[in-house]
Amino acid sequence: MSHELRTPLNSIIGFTGVLLQRLAGELNEEQERQLKIVQKSAKHLLELINDIIDISKIESGEIRLSLEDFDLTELVREVCESIRLEAEKKNLKMIENIQEGIIIKSDKRRIKQILNNFVSNAVKFTDKGMVGISLSKEDDRVSISVSDTGPGLMKEDLEKLFEPFNKILIKSRPPKEGTGLGLYISKKIANILGGEISVESEFGKGSKFTLTLPLKGA
Repeated sequence: MSHELRTPLNSIIGFTGVLLQRLAGELNEEQERQLKIVQKSAKHLLELINDIIDISKIESGEIRLSLEDFDLTELVREVCESIRLEAEKKNLKMIENIQEGIIIKSDKRRIKQILNNFVSNAVKFTDKGMVGISLSKEDDRVSISVSDTGPGLMKEDLEKLFEPFNKILIKSRPPKEGTGLGLYISKKIANILGGEISVESEFGKGSKFTLTLPLKGA
């Protein structure tokens, strides 16, 4: 079923990309605007489908881990690079404090999924200042933190942060796009991997999300 849902959307995203690159001919401003709307909507729907499939696997106990030894330092740098362009578009400074040579045995794809959620949220909700990424090892555990100078969260919102379909609304700001499932899924996956997610936030000053994992898998 997941294949049947994803394939048409991937085709839409691919074809609109071809058109937006002018590979099939020139576009006027209105055509470009409409195509961007179609592509953006298709990407959002694909994200929602992927999230719902993940939730289904998690809640049914069918999620499968693929444990392997890999360079966590390299993965964290890769995640940083993937969001750098978006940060630069908003004139955000990226600050990295990444310990070298950390090898971990875990599910690389799932850890990347969690970190992508952290950094994309940080850039999305931060309008000025910085996004910081740190990686450190202590004894048999590693910690990866993503901090920002965004709007921060109120105490009552922190309690709801990891609920499914929860989208925190920031006063005086328009709502941001998203499924409201990313942090819920991230926390569940972290627990399955034998780790945990913690958050520190102060309204008006920013937030810090930390993923802590064992060095040798769940």
